[in-house]
Amino acid sequence: MRIFGIWGHLAFLLWAIALGILAPEARVIFVLGFVIVFSALFFPGGLKPVRRLEFWFLVASAVLLSPFLIGEKDLSLFGLSLSSQGFWAGLWMALRALSMALAVGGFAYAVSVDEMARLFEMAGLKGLGFAVGVAFNLLPTLEETARNAYQAMRLRGGFQRERLQALRMLLVAIVVNALRRGDEVVEAAEARAFRPDGPRREPLPLRRADLALIAILIALGAGLLVWP
Repeated sequence: MRIFGIWGHLAFLLWAIALGILAPEARVIFVLGFVIVFSALFFPGGLKPVRRLEFWFLVASAVLLSPFLIGEKDLSLFGLSLSSQGFWAGLWMALRALSMALAVGGFAYAVSVDEMARLFEMAGLKGLGFAVGVAFNLLPTLEETARNAYQAMRLRGGFQRERLQALRMLLVAIVVNALRRGDEVVEAAEARAFRPDGPRREPLPLRRADLALIAILIALGAGLLVWP
């Protein structure tokens, strides 16, 4: 049973995005740490990307390339001119992006399409919530599909020759599988008599756990932003 409702998870997502952008440089580490701990406790499926080597390769690339691209060169390593300012800028950017990416992934795992639809219905945006909910629901599926398709093509030598054609085929496979998955979700919704223009459903309840989490997030965010 889930402890938090959609309001708690939505507050956590907005908090991670806001603090990922606004938190001072070194304090981004605390933001990332909180995101990881919260995700591990309440929706560990959102942490699946951190278990993959490709994910860390992208993070490391941002950190390692920044000294060559940002700031004035003030260091020399193995005959290469590097920028210490660029290194730190790349590190903080990578940590900020990592915090927000994990929060978005966790939100996609924790919140159902029905909850997203009801959330937007409460704002008077019938139909849009269902579309956004399906899009969020597809994120883990798209990630898994892309990884499986890439591995299958690589094992068959698809990228050894005509790499541009192989990349085009990979994109087609991802899009086709995403459309197929979307059709399945829509058909399942129709089978349950869901209509975007149907009668308004009951609003989403605000649990006590949601209120407690929102209070903790506000206090923690204020401390990270205001504390000297």
